[in-house]
This record gives sequence, C-alpha cells and structure tokens, in this order.
Amino acid sequence: MEIRQLRHLVAAIDEGTLILAADAVFITQPALTRSLQNLEHELGIELLQRLPRGVAPTAAGDLVYRHAKLILNEVNSIKTEAPLVAQGVTGKLTIGVGALFESYIVDDIVWQLATNHSELNMDIEIGLFEGLVEHLVDGNLDIVVSNLPSVDVPVSLVVEPLGVLTVVFVARHDHPLAQKDTCELKDLESARWAIMDQPHSYQMFKHLFNSEGIATPANLVRTNSLGLLISFLRKGGFVSVLPKHLLKDSFETEGLVELNIQAPAITRRIGLIYREDIAGRPLLETFCSAMRQAYALNESGSL
Repeated sequence: MEIRQLRHLVAAIDEGTLILAADAVFITQPALTRSLQNLEHELGIELLQRLPRGVAPTAAGDLVYRHAKLILNEVNSIKTEAPLVAQGVTGKLTIGVGALFESYIVDDIVWQLATNHSELNMDIEIGLFEGLVEHLVDGNLDIVVSNLPSVDVPVSLVVEPLGVLTVVFVARHDHPLAQKDTCELKDLESARWAIMDQPHSYQMFKHLFNSEGIATPANLVRTNSLGLLISFLRKGGFVSVLPKHLLKDSFETEGLVELNIQAPAITRRIGLIYREDIAGRPLLETFCSAMRQAYALNESGSL
C-alpha cells in the first residue's frame, strides 16, 4: 500500500467521479483507475461502488477513507513541521476553539505560550462544537477547547472536563424585560430571541421552556456568528442565553445586562477534547497543563 494510492482513494470519494479525481491529483483517469484497482486487489475488498454517474464508497471503502484522511494529514504535518524543526521550531499544535470561548482563558494561554516559547508554532481555528469535533476526527485539529454538550463523541477522542460555566439570560439595558426586578420564564415565551446555531444549543433552548410546560418561542433568529448575535443584542429588542464570562466586558461596553429570571440555573461544562492517538505528546501536554492550571486559578479567583 502506497501513500499515493490513499491519496487517490480520498480524491475519488471527495470528488465523486474518477474524472474529477484524476484532475485533482494531476494524473490521467486510466492511471487513477489502475491505482485504485491495485489498492482493492491488495486489500482483497471492494472500496468503491461504480455508479452510472460516478463512484461512492462501500462500507469498507468508507473505513479506509477515514483512516487514509488521518494518514494523509500526518504526512502533511511531517512536510510542514520538518522544515520548522530545521529552523529551530520544535513543535506545532493545531487548536480548535469554540466560538463562545475564544476570549475565555484560552486566549491568555496561547498568548503566554507564544510569548514564552519561541520554538512553538500554533494554528488556531474558531468554530462551533460539531464542526470542530469533525475536524478533530479527520486529523485537521489536535485539540479542541469548547463546551461539552451531552452528545456522543467518537471513542477515539479523549474528553477531559475542566469545570462548569454559568449561562445567563441577556438583553440590552433598555429592553422591557430588563426593566423588571424579576421575570418568570413564561415572560420570555413571546420575546424576540437570538441564539447560536448549534444542534445541541437548540435542544437545550427547547428543553428550557418545554420542561416547564411552556411552548418554545417562535420569534427566533439562529446564527453561527457570535459577532452577529452580539450585534443583535446591542441594537436592542433581542434576548439571548450566553455564558456569563462572555459578557463580563460587554455589560458596560455594549450596554448589555443580565436578566433576573426566576428559573433553574443553567450550567454547561467546558473542557478539552483531543485524539487518543496523540495523547501525551509533549506540546499537547504543555498546552493541556497550562489550561488545567489556568482554569483552576480562575475557579479560585486568582486569575
């Protein structure tokens, strides 16, 4: 089995046709077909279904495809990191950060590591939980810092909780609900809402109301942009639920306030997720240790 054969298989599945796959890897279609046939012969299994308008992976082909993606990402890492080592840079870490947490502890940790360790090289991707986990599984990320919703993650990933965050109800200071000393959850049913567009976030949002026998608010805007969501709140007329840490500066600078809602406290776990196959790598462990220590200090009020 050769690296180029794995690259050809990934291209065939990604592109959906052998013609486009051949163009993507800069070889002729007959050469690509021979390469794939040789790979299937070596493994003794069919990897692709030949369809009238292209190809699709078999069940075995999908398994090989996922492993091939990881292998190819590792090969690309070698190509990227080897020259860096030659230049005196001894490590690279690709970090995924949940959109709600980019300015919470992790920004300080990355800054400190980058400032104090000139040999480190870090790439940072901001995204939403589901997308970050997918990139982690594919090998495009080494570690994710995010909330930890109650959803299943692949067994190949290590989930390490750091602690619990408080989620609060938020609106602009002149919102009608902000004028009340206290509000009941029922008062929020007819409000205009803006929330993050993540499956688990919406499920939490629905459960918040439905568990109290209240209909899910219908006047709802969902967005995957935290900046846009904050902009809606700043302009007025919207209510949202957000981690309290996110608003520590926005309360004053954006004119936002926490609503006093008579409802059960909402909490969410935060933590680290990383691939089991790279657990213990020195650079990864350096980052994890710094996050653990910083979170512990934050919880004790020392940070």
